[in-house]
Amino acid sequence: MPTRTTTARNLIEDHALLGNCRTAALSTPDGTIDWLCLPGFDSPAVFTSLLSTDPESHGFWRVGPASPGATPPPADLRSYLGTSTVLEQTWHTPGGTLTVTDFLVAPDATGYAPAQLIRVATCTEGVVTVASETAVRPGYGANTPTARQVTHGTPRTQLVDGADTYWLDGPAHSTLFDVQYAEATLRAGEQRVFALTWSATGEPAPAPPTGRELATTLAWWEGWASACTYSGPYRDAVLRSLVTLKAMQDVATGAFVAAPTTSLPERLLHVPSQHLPGTTDWRTWDYRFFWPRDTAWYVRAFLHCGFVEEALAWREWVLTHTDPRALRPLYRLDGSTDTAERILGHLPGHLGVARPVRVGNGADGQLQLDVPGELLDAFWQMELHGLPGGTEVVEYALQLALQVEQTWQQRDSGMWESRGEPQHYTSSQTWCWVALDRAVLLLRRYGVHPETAERLEALAAYVRITVRAAGADPQRITLTQVYGGQNLDTSVLHAVTTGLLDPADPLATGTVQAVAHELGGGPLGLVERYPTRDTAVNIDGLPGREGTFLPCTAWLATARALTGDVDGARASIDALLSVRNDLGLLAEEYDPVDRRHLGNFPQGMTAEAVVNALLALDAAERQAAPEVPALADVAV
Repeated sequence: MPTRTTTARNLIEDHALLGNCRTAALSTPDGTIDWLCLPGFDSPAVFTSLLSTDPESHGFWRVGPASPGATPPPADLRSYLGTSTVLEQTWHTPGGTLTVTDFLVAPDATGYAPAQLIRVATCTEGVVTVASETAVRPGYGANTPTARQVTHGTPRTQLVDGADTYWLDGPAHSTLFDVQYAEATLRAGEQRVFALTWSATGEPAPAPPTGRELATTLAWWEGWASACTYSGPYRDAVLRSLVTLKAMQDVATGAFVAAPTTSLPERLLHVPSQHLPGTTDWRTWDYRFFWPRDTAWYVRAFLHCGFVEEALAWREWVLTHTDPRALRPLYRLDGSTDTAERILGHLPGHLGVARPVRVGNGADGQLQLDVPGELLDAFWQMELHGLPGGTEVVEYALQLALQVEQTWQQRDSGMWESRGEPQHYTSSQTWCWVALDRAVLLLRRYGVHPETAERLEALAAYVRITVRAAGADPQRITLTQVYGGQNLDTSVLHAVTTGLLDPADPLATGTVQAVAHELGGGPLGLVERYPTRDTAVNIDGLPGREGTFLPCTAWLATARALTGDVDGARASIDALLSVRNDLGLLAEEYDPVDRRHLGNFPQGMTAEAVVNALLALDAAERQAAPEVPALADVAV
């Protein structure tokens, strides 16, 4: 069995997403899966070399041309098949051409998605030897399972780690030093199917793949995507963003994750001082949880493009698992609140430097005043799209609004989940206004609690006045990050996009211009979410500079479109789309100097923001287009 050689140190943007609405995997150009959680999104990873430089110790699975004694070559071509998360990679070798098709098996007719990763190797011309090399390392690379060969029936490898069992199918794998390896020589037209399947220890062994899974998975994705109603410009970008969001929704619960990964760094990699031994925090967070805020925005994107099942499942999850009198910033996908943050000290981090590696998220106990507003805005959007929530939604909305009535004047950690001192964040106050405004709309739509609606309406008017007075810099004519502050924050654009400010208001146009000028202006036109500096602790309580925040560039595009700056909106969108990877995916942040993606990948908030920015641009362009007279009106 060949000794494994060094694998390329793949950057964040080098990865492809595989998803099946139950879990997700990331794949590199050389055919290595370096991230996979089984059986679900928030389960411990079995392949964790994304956060390491030692694949054998922390888990990987490569399928590609055999390359003994050499670094595995990257594929010559790769692409998704249609509107799916099925990845096809092709290598042209001296002896022939090999294509490997990777996918997580899609849900069946009952909605059940198996925890199964399949890799189909096909020789399309000549002769080629395909190799499969894997080290299954459960517990985020901390455990080595016990392997045994199953010789009765279909040959397969069983790997047992306590309550979890993994089944490796395909050509018989040999085991050496806890790494499984197999080779198969293929001629044109021949293929081999490899699979890794999770089951609970003690349950009956799952069936090996039948060969029909690829067709059914492609049909599932194509059938889902066919519901998209958007037909405007950039449709491919809209649809790829929606597919990415859909892949992050757990089919069993209806809950979304913010991203399928943890601990990919947000700090700039090219700043020399950040590589010194004293650099201890690379802004690494775990995003594999349900955030009411982020996911409420996803709902908006789906609704505007004709998808309703996602919104209905999301709303049912919120009503079932959250208490409006004690709303939390984040939850596990099953609704539980065991999200305490801890550090995995055995992992060196992405590229061997991005520490600490975190699981769980310390924002779970924060006060974030904006969250009721995002929920209530999504509820109202569903009403407008013909999905009435009825009495249950109205009563939930009322309780949320009453909480806002009691807490809106408090300092909070803000929507960016600052680990610094609580502040009066302008965007938090904006969303408090949204919560009150949408609650009043819902109460009046259903004709209930008229006196409470009147009181909340008066408070909403007062909050609006307060935001304009305390959250604005009158000299620069812009909203600022915090009351009485000077720094900007792109999240204040929500005052424009939610309706707190009329788009024609000078404060609205001034805020848009200030954000573009003071937080943007780089070589690509991307914007920061707020200023960060390498030389001191920032307002968020963390040291170090971070990259431009990609959702914020989309927010700027949306605000520009709403305020009539169609050319500026298009420029922001083109800048954003220009930094997508070759598969149309985006992380959370971007380093415009090194031209690298930063943060967890792919990022749901970025995908959602792209969709809504493109919809806003399309609407603005149609509104700005000169009317074409009907033939009957043309003089002849």
